[in-house]
Amino acid sequence: MARFFVALIPLLIIFLLALLLGSRNTHLVSVNLLFMQVELKASALMAASILLGFVIGIVAFLSSYIRLRVNYRGLRKELIQHTKLNR
Repeated sequence: MARFFVALIPLLIIFLLALLLGSRNTHLVSVNLLFMQVELKASALMAASILLGFVIGIVAFLSSYIRLRVNYRGLRKELIQHTKLNR
């Protein structure tokens, strides 16, 4: 799990760099959502989009990771039981 957090550091640096570079885009952008219309700075919209994509990616990765860990534990228990029976 520590490697996971170490891998996040470059991504966070890239995100902060994008946020700093995007801060020069100060013009307003109109965003039409389902029930309302919002005006945001272009840099804030870019940062929110990148962050949302990052969070969705992490959730997808963690769901796959957890499923594989559960499968691994089940197979490991099955192997231990099979090894005990053959002794």
